[in-house]
Amino acid sequence: MKIFLLLFTLFAFSLPASAGMNSIQDRAAAVKTQTEGNNGYHAHLARKLASIAVEEKGQSDLHAAKEFMNMAEEHAAQAGGEK
Repeated sequence: MKIFLLLFTLFAFSLPASAGMNSIQDRAAAVKTQTEGNNGYHAHLARKLASIAVEEKGQSDLHAAKEFMNMAEEHAAQAGGEK
């Protein structure tokens, strides 16, 4: 019974962690889609920041990935895309 409770607890805590990891890639894809065809400064910067966010996520630094993703979305909005 204790093992079942332990496994259930581990599973419950693993779901939010994996959800955060996937959202960085989804948000990066959205930024790239929003800025596609736009060759302005903010569009290039948004795409570069989004790719850095994906790299940081790959290195297991979720805090840095989220910060880079927030900056990418801000610059995508300034480039003319929706936030």
